[in-house]
Amino acid sequence: MTQSNAPKTEPQPSDIRPPLERSFSRYVKQPFNEFVANQTTGAIILLASTFVALWLANSDYASVYRQLEKVTFGLFVDDFRLEMDLHDWVNDGLMVLFFFTLGLEVKREFIAGELSSIKNSAAVILAAIGGMVSPALIYYAINFGGDGSTGWGVPMATDTAFALGAMALLGSKVNPSLKVFLVALAIVDDIGAVLVIALFYTDQIDWNALSIAAGFFAGLLALNRLGIRGPFWYVVLALGLWYYILQSGVHATIAGVLAALAIPARPKVHPSHLAHSMKSKAAAIYQHLSDPQQSSEQQPKEVLSDEQKDLALEEIQRQAQLTRTPLRIWENMLNTPVSLLIVPIFAFLNAGTEITPQALDDMLHAPIAWGIVFGLLVGKPIGIFSLTWLSVKTGMGEINSSLNFKEIFGLSLLAGMGFTMSMFIALLSFDGSQQQLLDAKLGIMGATLIAGVLGYLWLRFVTPYRGESA
Repeated sequence: MTQSNAPKTEPQPSDIRPPLERSFSRYVKQPFNEFVANQTTGAIILLASTFVALWLANSDYASVYRQLEKVTFGLFVDDFRLEMDLHDWVNDGLMVLFFFTLGLEVKREFIAGELSSIKNSAAVILAAIGGMVSPALIYYAINFGGDGSTGWGVPMATDTAFALGAMALLGSKVNPSLKVFLVALAIVDDIGAVLVIALFYTDQIDWNALSIAAGFFAGLLALNRLGIRGPFWYVVLALGLWYYILQSGVHATIAGVLAALAIPARPKVHPSHLAHSMKSKAAAIYQHLSDPQQSSEQQPKEVLSDEQKDLALEEIQRQAQLTRTPLRIWENMLNTPVSLLIVPIFAFLNAGTEITPQALDDMLHAPIAWGIVFGLLVGKPIGIFSLTWLSVKTGMGEINSSLNFKEIFGLSLLAGMGFTMSMFIALLSFDGSQQQLLDAKLGIMGATLIAGVLGYLWLRFVTPYRGESA
């Protein structure tokens, strides 16, 4: 072990905050931050938003709830008008940020994650393909020749927040490698869903608007190649890309994925440079604060007037920023608001469904609902498990050595939780029929609930993880 150049006397930790601030931080701020960072929090808020929407849609406030999504507002500058109701602003606007963070995750995984090598990614990619094709085929077989056949894309997607939330509830009883496999699978699954939306759920294309959007996308790629990392021009060009894709007829959320692909994934300087610089700067700060003439318990006044310390910290902060990648910065900044705010808002405005005995009876006789239920509960496990097994047995791919196929089957059950993306595709599929959309929503919610329970019970009691000794 190398010897440190720091003085031998250890610094005494000191918290110079007032007692009230320390108490607030300990009993309010810290528990709140832990709650926000918890992996189950997003699933809990999403579930709560869904239940509140269902309660409102079936209460005396149903009319208020229905009118809420029709509130219209927009941007008006001279002859320019961009006006939509709240429902469209959320689905075509806010959800672009959801797809943007999805695109960032996709890019990161293909550059440095589970999908960065052919051998590691083959099993995941094949599993995801099986988990998309099998549900779509089952749905289409049930709805063949019917009005609902266009909804074959609905049971293809997995809701990552719900699936990871169910895994998080298992704690140490779930293999950590299984979570990694699920995240990678869900990313490939989401890529498939994005392609399906772009290719099959676009009614009419305005090629002039699409060509202008292509110009904005080319501008974003040029920023990347020129080494521009500041957010301003990326935001400006991304807004232009979003607007013209919205006008083109292609679903506007595709703009989020395209913009994410243009975000730089390289830092300006290597982290080793920061490590060397921080070592010298930290030593200088330590020596300065350890001067016998300096108090070890500096008060705010002395800390504020310590210009030498501030200059050193500013330099450390500047150099640390140079070693961070814009991709990671955007991802870390948006993950929490997207999972805890944007997705729950989407669920709140879209999950509200009037559940009456007649609606349930209609659902039980609706091929759309049964196609979704069987697609998610049967198609997902069959597709994911069978192609994972096939890829490993044929040597085309490999899974972590700590995983077994019983755990993979439990994962494939959880993958049947298709809430957010399934709901999104259902809105595109059945936009012209409230009854079909109602059947689809009930099928999605019912299948997601059952899949979550089955997957949890399987991983909890059939294949509980017992660590390295298992």
